[in-house]
Amino acid sequence: MTSYKLRRRAFLQGCGGAAALLSPLLRSIEARAQGMKAPLRLLIVHHPLGAAPGLASWRPSASATTTSFTLPFESAPFEAAGLKPYMSMIDGLNVVFATRDPNGNSGQNTHEGGMAVIMTGVPVLGKIGREDHAAGGASIDQLLLNNSPLLGGPTRSDATPFQSLQLAADVRSDRDEVAPRTLSYRAPLTNQSDIGKARQPMAPDTQALNVYKRVFGGTVIPTGTDPATILAQKKSVLDYMRSDLARMQTLIPASEKDRLAAHATAITQLEATLQQTYGMTSGGNGGVCIKPTMPPNFSEVTGPQSSDGASTTGSGVDYYVPNMPSSHPHLDLGLTQLRLIKTAFVCDYVRVATFMWSAGTNWVVFPGTFQGATIAGNRQSTPHHPPSHTGDAATVNWLNQINAFYSNATATALQEFVNQPDVDGGKLIDNTIIVYLTEVARANDHNQQNMPLIVFGGKNTGLKGGTFLKVTGGPLPQQQPGGAGSGNRPFNDLWLTLLPKFGVDAKLLTSAIDSGKSYLGVSGAPLYTGPLTGLFS
Repeated sequence: MTSYKLRRRAFLQGCGGAAALLSPLLRSIEARAQGMKAPLRLLIVHHPLGAAPGLASWRPSASATTTSFTLPFESAPFEAAGLKPYMSMIDGLNVVFATRDPNGNSGQNTHEGGMAVIMTGVPVLGKIGREDHAAGGASIDQLLLNNSPLLGGPTRSDATPFQSLQLAADVRSDRDEVAPRTLSYRAPLTNQSDIGKARQPMAPDTQALNVYKRVFGGTVIPTGTDPATILAQKKSVLDYMRSDLARMQTLIPASEKDRLAAHATAITQLEATLQQTYGMTSGGNGGVCIKPTMPPNFSEVTGPQSSDGASTTGSGVDYYVPNMPSSHPHLDLGLTQLRLIKTAFVCDYVRVATFMWSAGTNWVVFPGTFQGATIAGNRQSTPHHPPSHTGDAATVNWLNQINAFYSNATATALQEFVNQPDVDGGKLIDNTIIVYLTEVARANDHNQQNMPLIVFGGKNTGLKGGTFLKVTGGPLPQQQPGGAGSGNRPFNDLWLTLLPKFGVDAKLLTSAIDSGKSYLGVSGAPLYTGPLTGLFS
């Protein structure tokens, strides 16, 4: 093992600038050759505007048990896609808000505040303008990336080349505010009194072509799925390096030739490993890390847009295209982005990613009649969020169909995680924890009790799949009936459950919550109570 490590180090040293991108490739080869475990990954997927009032078409009926339940139509696409064994639907978590500003609004019952508080778990710094609530801490994905021994963070010896990805299908938001269009944040600046400058949003990339060029454009990973082709492509990289060493042999002084010989030996050893890994493989499983097809450049709607008293100047990609009933670029872009994340995971270029279908106050245009439901007013088309505050039955039904659409689109993407081979010979879903969340429980009044939430994961994550986890025993009210009673718990209890799965002490989050003075949105409501039981084995 020691001699191999030396050869490996010599090989990477000889690669120069390509070493950062070759290192994950080597780890992938080594994992398959040595029967090593695949790394654990984290993906957080956001969909906008919650679910139907009362959650009747999202969560199972009152007669459901932990393991015997049927998903209603808004969440049914996950069951139809065969994902039920990999999922745990959680019901009974409320978002609890607080602010560091004694004169400020906590963000409670807003899309904007919901985005910032759900993702960071800590009180907001305050409010900017009308509803742009400034995140008061690092988001959970970045907290985990920087502190977990498992996620290839920047201080780790196995640091991944790109650390994390922040992608989206659309980020247009009311008044172009930051909070509703951001999932990931770095820790805020502590020496900055201007909260707009103190918060550190990580803007998601909305163009798949840009992501492809940045992550895969300069890489040496192979294309195609045939093992023989993969072997040939990987050997061609080694042949190039071997020829480069031959050129250097004529240029360097004699004192350096022993070092150059060590590089040549390392290449020979790696070639043997490649032959063993791919040369005896049949079928498509030999190629785990395969370079994706270059995506198209999605055309964006640009210029000021207004509807129902709201406006945005952002650009984005709509679902509805006039006079093109079978063209749905918003869907195509979202699936493309999620596929890029999938490939970045299996290539070990990142182990952490966030993806949003659209902003909390989103402007993706849908047809006025969608999947059989017609919005009030018989509109030809309309942005998703602006008309969502009405409670009329027609509009609610239209919104519910869009909720089901996002479930179906996400289920389509996650099916590919189930089918995607991983470096340990299993499937990508087996080593990935995926959180599917939203910023409000229902759109019309921004209620944030009983937040719609599903966690996905396969056998190596320890998730108890095929379960409906009804949270009980907490101090918070339930959405129905009328927000009365108790039993619900804070949303942060989910994060306190996830942190240890990635080797991080939950006190890292609770200390961040408790540090400094804060002012609760609802007096006496705790921001956390403790980890959930029943989610993981």
